[in-house]
Amino acid sequence: MGTYLVIAAVAALLVFRLYRRGRKLIGEQVFDRRRMSGRLIVLAVVLVFLLYDDWSLAQGALLHAGAAWHLALLYTVVGIAGGIVLGVWAARLATFRFDADKLKYRGHVWFGPAILLLYVGRLVYRFWLMQRLGLLDGASYAPAHLMQMQHELALYVLNPFSALLRGLVFAYYFAYYPLLMRRAAMLQASTASVQP
Repeated sequence: MGTYLVIAAVAALLVFRLYRRGRKLIGEQVFDRRRMSGRLIVLAVVLVFLLYDDWSLAQGALLHAGAAWHLALLYTVVGIAGGIVLGVWAARLATFRFDADKLKYRGHVWFGPAILLLYVGRLVYRFWLMQRLGLLDGASYAPAHLMQMQHELALYVLNPFSALLRGLVFAYYFAYYPLLMRRAAMLQASTASVQP
């Protein structure tokens, strides 16, 4: 019974996060430069910690960590290239308008749902991979099993497809937010110069 409660709690949390993420990605929002800058800083810090954690886990758990790390890095670079292209494209298609002296923006009708679908796909893939590697089977925590679990976890974090999706998502936001801020600054400057 306790396992089902944990699964139900995780599912409810995921649904809530998807709702919040969807609300932020789809529809019109008030432009807030400080919030976007804060998100970029948080994303950069999270990315540095994730990369360091992945590297240290791989070095401690994998015999040939260098090869797995290089492959994950290659897929991360491919993901970064794709994320930059998507971020630039999404920023160019976003629309701005003034409403009661507040600048509002709306992402393109396809990019919000596409990023949300990518996010959901990444979550589903991560759970599938964790199940496949035996990280969710609830086996005993004997020292031998913990060493095997650490090895499987290292394979999980250095999985090429997961690395590709991580690079794509982070690069998308690192391209999208600065370009939105630049477009908003240009629009605000041109509007200020027109007003008497």
